[in-house]
Amino acid sequence: MVLGIYLDRLGTTPALVVAAFGLALASAAVLNILVGYYGDRFGRKKAMVLFGLLMTVAGLILAVASSFPMALIGLAFGAVSPTGTEVSPFLSIEQSIVADAAKQGRRTRTFAVYNLLGSLGAAAGGFAGGVPALLARGPPTVDGLRPMFVLYALLGLIAAGISVALPASVELGEEQKRVPLSPASRSRIVAIGSLFATDSFAGGFVLQGTILYWFSVTYPGSQQFLGFIFAVAGVLSAFSFLLAARLGERIGLLEAMVYTHIPSNVLLILIPVAPGLPFAVAAYLGRQALSQMDVPTRQAYLAGIVSQEERTAANAYTNTARNATQATSPFLASGFVSLLGQQLGVTFFFGGGIKIAYDLAIFRAFRKIKPESV
Repeated sequence: MVLGIYLDRLGTTPALVVAAFGLALASAAVLNILVGYYGDRFGRKKAMVLFGLLMTVAGLILAVASSFPMALIGLAFGAVSPTGTEVSPFLSIEQSIVADAAKQGRRTRTFAVYNLLGSLGAAAGGFAGGVPALLARGPPTVDGLRPMFVLYALLGLIAAGISVALPASVELGEEQKRVPLSPASRSRIVAIGSLFATDSFAGGFVLQGTILYWFSVTYPGSQQFLGFIFAVAGVLSAFSFLLAARLGERIGLLEAMVYTHIPSNVLLILIPVAPGLPFAVAAYLGRQALSQMDVPTRQAYLAGIVSQEERTAANAYTNTARNATQATSPFLASGFVSLLGQQLGVTFFFGGGIKIAYDLAIFRAFRKIKPESV
């Protein structure tokens, strides 16, 4: 919610703000690689605790940053997401735990509830992120935004504490060895991981932080209301997960992914060409109501095409591929924005267009591969 505005206030250009988002994603990708190789052997609980502590360190560095370069140090820990959704190494471990805990035939609904809670938390965070602007009754200052990062650091400690309380059953075993993917699973994961990476590459052009920063630059008066707008978007996304689970059970997981994703990307492309703030906000909210419906269905689909022992490796591989490609596109977007006179709107066209191509490609490639359970 506040990251782009905060970096801007520290003294930099829109192009470098977008590039900073890329650094955060690249750092998360490196940690995801480590999770893939060592996550189950190191211990899922210990890994979750470690990531919570990384949140705390990153939040404190950002809170005291006196310059843009110093803020980059905090982003380099890979524990700050500029997407408005979870992209850190938490994700690979969590997805494996959720998939293992889900009852047979209820995996998609379990992932829907998991994502519902996360989105409601993000909505609450977005609303809290708008408090500095409301208190200042105008664009927030650097010092007015610093408490948000102190709060982020405290939430990292809370996350670590919750992770300590996880039951021993989340682990695969005391002496768990790294399980390589079987040839059949490897072929599937490489293919689907490449497609997920394409989607995330497109998403890197239009991160949530980028979209909210675009609103703040294009419509400066909207800064006082961005927290409320983000909160509403988060609530819409949250309850769309429940609908996605039912839709996936009825028409198929892959079909639910694609049929909701294409219209959301059309709305994304319409945001920068909307005739005024109300229409831009309407397109954004419409997009958010649909864009995350592929998340629980995608997670359930992936868990259903590999064995239990392969899930952490499969999640880590696909999440790393997604993070790595998503980390490159902000740098490209930064170049385009710089070349086109700091016009952020061009990123919406690149992101939305590539995402639609991804939707068509994944449906064609995987429509005949059915998961073992939904």
